[in-house]
Amino acid sequence: MKDTGEKDLKAIVARRMEFFKKKPECAIYRPKVASKHISGLYTETAAREHLIKADYGEAAGGGNQAPNPIELLLAAFAACIESAFYEFAVHEGLNIRSVTAAVEGTLDLRGLFMIGDVAAGFQDLTYTLNIDSPDDEEKVRSLAEKVIGHCPVVDSLIKPTPVSGVINIIKADS
Repeated sequence: MKDTGEKDLKAIVARRMEFFKKKPECAIYRPKVASKHISGLYTETAAREHLIKADYGEAAGGGNQAPNPIELLLAAFAACIESAFYEFAVHEGLNIRSVTAAVEGTLDLRGLFMIGDVAAGFQDLTYTLNIDSPDDEEKVRSLAEKVIGHCPVVDSLIKPTPVSGVINIIKADS
C-alpha cells in the first residue's frame, strides 16, 4: 500500500512526536461536531468541513439513507485502529501492502427502549485487523497491539469517560 505521501507521513509523525514531547500542553485536542435532525430518524453532522449522515434501517423506522449512529461508532473504531496502525507502521519503516479492519458488537436493544434494567451500550466488541506485510510477523503484531492499546477510540470505549451536557428547551412564540 505504497502512498506517495509516505515520506511526508513519516516526517509528520516524527515532527509531531518531538513537538508534543517538548510542549505537552500543545497535545490537547478538542474535536467537536454539530448535528442537526433533518427528518424522521435521519440526521446530518458537521465535522470540520465534512458531512456525516446517520439514519436507521427501515425495520427500525428510518429511511435507510445512511449508517445508524452505533454503526458509525463501530466505523470510528475500525478507522482508528486501521489508520493509526498504518501511520505508525510508516513511521517505523515497515512495509505495509494493505490494512483492513472489521468490528462488530452485541447490543441488547431493551436498553435503548428503556425496558428493564438493561444497559444501553455494547455488551462486547470484537475486531479483526488484517495486515498484509512482508516484514517480520512479530514486529508487525507487536506494533499493532501497541497501536490498538493507544487508539483514542478504543481507549474511550474501554474506560469510563465523564459525560456532561446541557439541555436547552426552546419555546417558540405561538
